[in-house]
Amino acid sequence: MATQRGASVEFREVSKRYSDQVAVDRLSFTVPAGKICVLVGPSGSGKTTSLKMVNRLVEPSEGQILIDGTNVLAEEPTTLRRRIGYVIQQVGLFPHQTIAENVATVPRLLRWSGERIDARVTELLTLVGLDPRRYAKRYPAQLSGGERQRVGVARALAAEPPVMLMDEPFGAVDPIVRDRLQQEFLQIQRSQGTTVLFVTHDIDEAIRLGDRVAVMRGGRLVQFSPPAELLAHPANEFVAQFVGSDRGLKRLALLTVGGTELETDVDPARVEPKAPRLEPSMSLRDALARLLTSESELGLVYEDGRFRGALTLRQIGHMIRSDA
Repeated sequence: MATQRGASVEFREVSKRYSDQVAVDRLSFTVPAGKICVLVGPSGSGKTTSLKMVNRLVEPSEGQILIDGTNVLAEEPTTLRRRIGYVIQQVGLFPHQTIAENVATVPRLLRWSGERIDARVTELLTLVGLDPRRYAKRYPAQLSGGERQRVGVARALAAEPPVMLMDEPFGAVDPIVRDRLQQEFLQIQRSQGTTVLFVTHDIDEAIRLGDRVAVMRGGRLVQFSPPAELLAHPANEFVAQFVGSDRGLKRLALLTVGGTELETDVDPARVEPKAPRLEPSMSLRDALARLLTSESELGLVYEDGRFRGALTLRQIGHMIRSDA
């Protein structure tokens, strides 16, 4: 169980203008403490500008941004940034500092004791999957792109921030490394309980990582909802097209076998022997893959050794078509 250290983040009618250009237009939404909110949309939609207004790298023209009810505009910017983690695509590690020194950047500025800093660096490198004994004394140039990205996450978490901002953090790594980093990031976020605002242009990444997804277009918020709701009920044609015509298949990854109404009038003893066993915790996407590779029309669902019912290809097909 994660120890919740996150803080709520609220945008209240936030706008940003550059002369006659409106980059963000009256943006309003709330991210609950300890949740991941993904801002997604096409280029120029205002995602990164919105993110940077939280730590005041960009100053809002109007409105309020509140962290646990306190307006960020009332705080001195440097002090604010030291308590907000920030991860970008190019990481920005200091090349002439060791990995341990990079991770310790903010704790040093906050004048933590050397003993506390060393303990935190060891804890975080372990958390992001980098053995401190092997990596602490290395330099950024000696690491792969994926390893540097892990260090960037560790550095952002070093001072135990209640809020972390992430701008396309995994966009520069290859798909296999990206998939692994996404999995590890979710585990880290759950263990730390940090509130995360995450920018991406990739709808699949948004759906996979977000507790809430904010779809933006032309500086405005078009839809703000949990991923499953976004896929099942796009707010308009733009959202439907942006999410993709395969949104029914995407939604299967968010639903579980155990959360589906199973067919109970099936005798497992009479079912064809090639019917696979499915676990209630399995996603419907994985269940579909299991059924297709087994060439069976249905799978048998067991929990604690007890037969719960059958899941059929017909049921999954109906779910896909209902979202199309």
